[in-house]
Amino acid sequence: MTYPTDEETFDARNTPEWIREGHLNSIQSLLKRIQDFLGYGGRLSDKTGLVFPVGAWVPFGGVTAPAGWLMCDGRDYDSTHSDYSDLYAVIGQRYGFHSIKWFNVPDFRGVFIRGHSKIPEISFDPGDVDVGGDKIDLIGYGYRRNAIPLRFTTDGTLPAPLAINTTYYSDIRLSQSLSFCETRAKAIVADRITLTDAGVGTSYINSYLEEDKGSRLKLAKGGSAGDDLGSYQEDEFKEHEHPAWSFQAGGGGVTNYSILRGNFNVATYVEYPGLFEGGKETRPRNVYANYIIKR
Repeated sequence: MTYPTDEETFDARNTPEWIREGHLNSIQSLLKRIQDFLGYGGRLSDKTGLVFPVGAWVPFGGVTAPAGWLMCDGRDYDSTHSDYSDLYAVIGQRYGFHSIKWFNVPDFRGVFIRGHSKIPEISFDPGDVDVGGDKIDLIGYGYRRNAIPLRFTTDGTLPAPLAINTTYYSDIRLSQSLSFCETRAKAIVADRITLTDAGVGTSYINSYLEEDKGSRLKLAKGGSAGDDLGSYQEDEFKEHEHPAWSFQAGGGGVTNYSILRGNFNVATYVEYPGLFEGGKETRPRNVYANYIIKR
């Protein structure tokens, strides 16, 4: 911890004469005790830990970052500089870098922040399976809530009727066990799949909170990609279809009206591309703010 020097603490221009002459040692000692109690070293601490730990970011209504904070604008900083080394120790180069000792702060301009869905893969073997029941006993599983989508990847054989690369939904049981349901709605009401076989060998469970997390990009050169903090995604719609059907008259012409496919014989219809609607990006309602990060 770095304490203020006598010159910094007792500036001759602002400190009464009686303090400077007779009480320097006692007041300096008191200041150090206060600083130790608060955890002062540029940051205050309460009983739960640091108030705004290094690397925390918050929405900010101002234009310029206050003391002790940096704008989340993608700028690069020297990781060896004393002003930025603590932040570098927390975020590293996940958000990009252009040379070895430099690092970028996150660039949150114009993007939304998404919680990292990383949940570790967990394993189980036939001895964990409740055959004829509906649960697998696991030690240290990381799901902690119901209705998380799960899939199995395995180098063994799954307990029947579970199947590889099929999406199931978690149902958390008492103690350290996990059950599986066919749909999210069934997971909410604990309508569980009965396990009729223990399987063979070690199997693995993965969460699929995000289907496309493996294709996430680097936010900036040198940053993290894929299922890691700091990675970035472009905007996209979930795959869907909007067919447009028009009636084809006997002479080969097409009417000016789009009509419901189900009303007529399918053979009398021709499918045409839909019309473009909407703006230039996909977004929810939003309000501008700056983000700042604690250094």
